[in-house]
Amino acid sequence: MRVGAVILAAGEGRRFGGNKLLVSINGEPAITRVLRAVEGLDRVVIVGAYVNDLLPYLRNEVVIYNLWYKDGMSTSIKLGIRFFQDYDAVFIVLADMPLITRETINKILNAYHEGCTAVIPTHNGVRGNPVLIHKSLFPDLMRLSGDVGAREILRHRADACTVECGPEVLVDIDTVNDLTKVLNTINTNRQQ
Repeated sequence: MRVGAVILAAGEGRRFGGNKLLVSINGEPAITRVLRAVEGLDRVVIVGAYVNDLLPYLRNEVVIYNLWYKDGMSTSIKLGIRFFQDYDAVFIVLADMPLITRETINKILNAYHEGCTAVIPTHNGVRGNPVLIHKSLFPDLMRLSGDVGAREILRHRADACTVECGPEVLVDIDTVNDLTKVLNTINTNRQQ
């Protein structure tokens, strides 16, 4: 199965107050940690608001600039789907989730089986990210609009499979307080 990864990195970070993707997590930018988690997969990074800041960190990546990033996340998802239109499935990966690991990605990928239109990671029953989406849903993704993601089309689908993962699938950096929680989680894990 050919699987691509669409890294969503176009947002303005309004709630954070700036570019959250370059905040240092253990001495490296948050986006670098996310890219390492999808190493080995074909991938494309969709950038927007902070393109000039991000490009130096994306020298070895395929990058698409989203002219319409202010119109919401759906515009970035559609660019990624167009890029991987001939693939069997794509991961929709949020670039502000620095606790995601390659093991998390592999667990989601290995949970895919015939009949799944998507594989959604969960933690204690709560749906998270990144989500693996089969090509049968690409037309639905192309109809999204505004600041919504794949959750809108997966919400009521009985054929979307789930896989239990760790808390990393629920942790993103939307605010400075979220960043503090991420750093505390990493420090706690390091001390154990």
